[in-house]
Amino acid sequence: MTTASDPNATPPLVSIVIPTCNRSDVLSRCLEALSAQTCRNFEIVIIDDASTDDTPTVIRRYAPGRDDVQVIRLRNDAHAGANPSRNRGIAVANGALVAFLDCDCIAEPAWLERLIAPLTADNTRRIAATTGMVLDAPPHSAFDLTFKGTHRIQGAGAATRLIAGNMCIRRDLLLRYRLDEDRAEQLRTSEGTPDVSVSGRGDEEGVHLILRAAGYQLLAVPDAVVLHEHHLGRRAFFRQAFRGGRSAARLVYKYDLPQRLDMAPFLLAILTTPLGFIWRPLFALPALFFAAAIAAITYNDLFRKRKTLFETLITFPLLLVYYLVRVCGYVSESIRLRVSRHDVRRTRLADFRGDADRDRG
Repeated sequence: MTTASDPNATPPLVSIVIPTCNRSDVLSRCLEALSAQTCRNFEIVIIDDASTDDTPTVIRRYAPGRDDVQVIRLRNDAHAGANPSRNRGIAVANGALVAFLDCDCIAEPAWLERLIAPLTADNTRRIAATTGMVLDAPPHSAFDLTFKGTHRIQGAGAATRLIAGNMCIRRDLLLRYRLDEDRAEQLRTSEGTPDVSVSGRGDEEGVHLILRAAGYQLLAVPDAVVLHEHHLGRRAFFRQAFRGGRSAARLVYKYDLPQRLDMAPFLLAILTTPLGFIWRPLFALPALFFAAAIAAITYNDLFRKRKTLFETLITFPLLLVYYLVRVCGYVSESIRLRVSRHDVRRTRLADFRGDADRDRG
């Protein structure tokens, strides 16, 4: 279902695509924050991914009769997942740029204006995407605090990553390089409903790799800020860890990437531990790798996630367990991809090289 649009109206500059499923509690705040944007040349595309709560009511309450912004409403008949929903939104979007916002993200008033500024100022067509800063809501638990800073970007300039809940990409490139749909896993609760407490983990990484391989520029815009209102319980925390490892394995397999270095110290520590039972001095090997893992975690928390020393210390035991669970997910999925049937399609990044130069003509 969509709202009617005026065929004679000037197309909006930006389409804001928001996939949502069973998050009506935060969706209303997400939408109201968009009403306060300093940039007004946009439309909103909301994809309801077969919600079973009152999400449809929230959307209907927000959309009708608005003269400040056009709202396009779509609903999936069955739960499809975040990226299939985003791709459906891209297909109907009218803007030359597509900004992505998660339904549990609350945008600051200048968010959109700042996020699109590098793209609108680019006359070379070299810039393909921007990504903004995701700040975490105050933690409700040790699990939230452990995840604090996970989506931070490291200053302005070239972006080393894209963040699906706060990024903007040229629509023509999104139509050419669709978001991955074959790496996601659909988890469900014990009641059979979609488990929205666990994210897709790495939904944006495929298009990020392709755009970089093609030669486009990706820019970080740290002052384009959204507040992420997503809280984790114990079950969701560990499901997130295991699923994150599986998703990383699928990314490596799909794009034929080197094995993930962030998990190498943990994996090497586990693999070399049996050697110590053969000859006790060899216990030094897993101890060395484990020390490297501890150093990497500490550096990441202090300097990349920007946690305080106190926050790093009190969450360290939980984060250590998180990484061990993540390694288990990574290893199990890596093995499964090579010994059993699956639907992950291999993609050669080399096939995209030079696309940016051809785009410029």
